[in-house]
Amino acid sequence: MKKLFYLILFVTFSISSQNFQGKAYYMSKMNVNMDFTNNMPPERAAYIKGRMKTATEKNYILDFNSSSSYFAEEERLDPNSQSGGFNWMQFVTGPAEGSIFRNIQSQTYTNKKELYGKIFLIKDSIPKSKWVMTGETKKIGMYNAYKATHTKEVEERIMSFRRGGSQTSNENEQKRMKEVVVTAWFTPEIPVSTGPSLFGGLPGLILEVNADRLTMLCTKVVLNPKDKIKIKEPNKGKEVTMLEYEKIAADKAEEMRNQWRGGRGRGNARAIRSN
Repeated sequence: MKKLFYLILFVTFSISSQNFQGKAYYMSKMNVNMDFTNNMPPERAAYIKGRMKTATEKNYILDFNSSSSYFAEEERLDPNSQSGGFNWMQFVTGPAEGSIFRNIQSQTYTNKKELYGKIFLIKDSIPKSKWVMTGETKKIGMYNAYKATHTKEVEERIMSFRRGGSQTSNENEQKRMKEVVVTAWFTPEIPVSTGPSLFGGLPGLILEVNADRLTMLCTKVVLNPKDKIKIKEPNKGKEVTMLEYEKIAADKAEEMRNQWRGGRGRGNARAIRSN
């Protein structure tokens, strides 16, 4: 009976997804362990927590139609953003998402990212997720949402660093893989197989995602707006695959860390976890 239900769901999705477009607005939050601020002076700890809140709570817009989508962060001014040097905030929260163009039909994407002042276009195939329908449902706004899950391995980085009066810093980074469960809530009432970031592959728009420390929730949807949405693939930047970009980013991060070590001293060690 459940198989028949999902078969009907997929057929209905395929028929109704033609000539469909809209905008979905998401808020994103990443949970970060703030224990490393416990031994800091109160003013310093408050400053760090404020910066972390800004870095881990973001708003995005997803433009979509039946064949493609474009996901990007809403622009905002951040007077404390770092344009150079070792960005420890980015280490904790992960690199910026950039903007993501998704070709739903060919299952490929182009991710435009800036890395230390240089623009990259990451072009690759969308990773396939083995979604499992759980049969659970709930209301998200006015839409009936269905729950699906899958598991994946992610890299967890554990970094400890010391600051103080020496010419060198004692900084260590450890990496390990861990398995996380990704939970998505999608609605076939919005018949597009896409969602925030690179989450997708379900018979309907993904309205909510929970993946380890990350939560993304759709707060507003505008369907078939009066002004037609134009979705364009980014075309300015150095084209690389995801593996090539990760190597470039890792090499550059190591270079910046080495510079940071040379300019910082040794002191109390603190650990930060990120993945």
